[in-house]
Amino acid sequence: MDISVVDQVAEFLSDDPKKMGKLASEINFRRMQLLLLREIVLELRKLNQTKAVLA
Repeated sequence: MDISVVDQVAEFLSDDPKKMGKLASEINFRRMQLLLLREIVLELRKLNQTKAVLA
């Protein structure tokens, strides 16, 4: 996969209603899921970087 997960979900996290329309139903719930996924990925990247520095 050439595009990171963070970049892929970024387009869906916009406050622009047209972009939010890309998501099906339950927009707020889906947006929350995407925000949570993004935060998890960012945190895992930090942990990996810290682990690499300590190794």
